[in-house]
Amino acid sequence: MSSTSLGIGLAVVFAMLLLYNLFFVLFYENILFQGDSLDESYEFDFQFPYQEVLIDVEDKARLHGLLLKGDSSKGLILYFHGNRGNLERWGLIADDIRSQYDYDVLVMDYRGYGKSRGDRSEQALYQDATVVYDYARKELEYDNIIIHGRSLGTAISTYLATQRSVAHLILETPMTNIRAVIPTLDFLLIKKSWLQYEFNSLSRIDAVSCPVTILHGTEDRIVPYELGYQLYLDIDQSEKKIITINQGKHNNLDTFDIYQQAMERILK
Repeated sequence: MSSTSLGIGLAVVFAMLLLYNLFFVLFYENILFQGDSLDESYEFDFQFPYQEVLIDVEDKARLHGLLLKGDSSKGLILYFHGNRGNLERWGLIADDIRSQYDYDVLVMDYRGYGKSRGDRSEQALYQDATVVYDYARKELEYDNIIIHGRSLGTAISTYLATQRSVAHLILETPMTNIRAVIPTLDFLLIKKSWLQYEFNSLSRIDAVSCPVTILHGTEDRIVPYELGYQLYLDIDQSEKKIITINQGKHNNLDTFDIYQQAMERILK
């Protein structure tokens, strides 16, 4: 190969890398956060009772959520959902939890999801979680609060469990950090600082002092099981469990008996 051909080849590779980085910077947030917004006047068509919750945040953001209450309650599950959809979807999942386990459930949409508004950043999402927790504790007067995070919500849940008193932390399909979920990032990004979201639960899980249960499927193609297991190993206390769900995927764990049995042990 001539030096001219080699130079052209390297230029093409570099140009492709620049295009990848440009695409990543422009669209990464849209890929990571796939939640549709809803008009503030939108009415949900749920077949169960619910209360809409609005919480104003200091930076002029507003958080919207649903509070589902049973006839009797053992406490509150504060549920942090995954990166897709909004409360149209997650309200149904929250009601399944409420109806099965006799806990009230509070589930909030993140900024930019559903009726929630505000500029989004990783730190803003963490701060929102503490605001919602404090609202549940002070305004709703719940003493027994369990945090349940799913997928993206596990990173937010883990952070919150390091900041507030929690009865139990449930992590469903958790990641260690976003770079581990998308391992090509470190290799392909020209500037590592372009990665605005880290969601590094691995760096803080050892600061969680409450009991922790991890639920993860061996066939998870979105957040591999190995990441949940690595997170489990880094929990620096004895009250921890990992429930390995053979053949379980990212979005079907609740269809397995072992999942239901684990939730029964935690919540009943």
